[in-house]
Amino acid sequence: MKNANLFKKVAITGTLLTVGAAALVYSKPQTVDAKSMPTATTKDYNKLQALSKKSGAHYIKSRKWYFGFTPGEHVEAFRNFNSYKLTGSWSDPGVDDWVCYIGAGTLNDHRYFIMQNSGHKKYLYPAEYAHVPYGYKFKKGHTVVHDYLGSLANAWNGYDEYHHDYSGDFTKENIIYSGNNKRNSAMKITLKRVGKSSGKNQGFWIGKKPIKFKVDGTDTYENYYPLYNYNPNGELAVSYIKTDDLSQFKRATVTYTNIGTITRGHSFKPKHKKLDM
Repeated sequence: MKNANLFKKVAITGTLLTVGAAALVYSKPQTVDAKSMPTATTKDYNKLQALSKKSGAHYIKSRKWYFGFTPGEHVEAFRNFNSYKLTGSWSDPGVDDWVCYIGAGTLNDHRYFIMQNSGHKKYLYPAEYAHVPYGYKFKKGHTVVHDYLGSLANAWNGYDEYHHDYSGDFTKENIIYSGNNKRNSAMKITLKRVGKSSGKNQGFWIGKKPIKFKVDGTDTYENYYPLYNYNPNGELAVSYIKTDDLSQFKRATVTYTNIGTITRGHSFKPKHKKLDM
């Protein structure tokens, strides 16, 4: 995530007295060192998602959350709380994508998580971009499964025809690259290439929220799931699988050493319990 320093420390807000982005009042705001902030659990995440469906802003006790499970790279997603305008910050998968959130709600007809920095300035993040993936491994006798490169709307990692690469081009809607005339856009999934293939708890991290993509060069729309793969350089690369192909996997506990563990029961246990500046 670019401009990650915006979220390194937060202020815990008090009780919300009035609803609406333009008329927020807080009782006894208190600044808290991020190092003492507890890491969010899957239960915390589920609570935020429920709050994001309610009109107005709703607040909880501040938590540190791993936001690297964004289903795309270089997505311009963050908005200023009061104006709803984009901040220019990009949301990128990566092991340093820890942020601190304070609430959620439906604002300006969109569902958001709410974050706040040490200066009491609040930011909005699309609720649909925030999730806990599931751990999977292949079933015995599975068929060949391919993953595809794609780009979310408002992302700067679309396919650049001039450079024949996936970076630098802005995409206005979700686009999936089917493999026709696009370099390395569709590849066979193997544990070694896009999974955890060494040590204990080998497998894959897959998000189960369907994302509708337009297939590049057609008028066809299809649903895909994000597939996450940790790279030694500190990034969680994202590709996508067709939703029907999930039938070739079964639930499993998968551990990426530098990030944490996603259990078979779908809970995220981060490697670092506290935010270390």
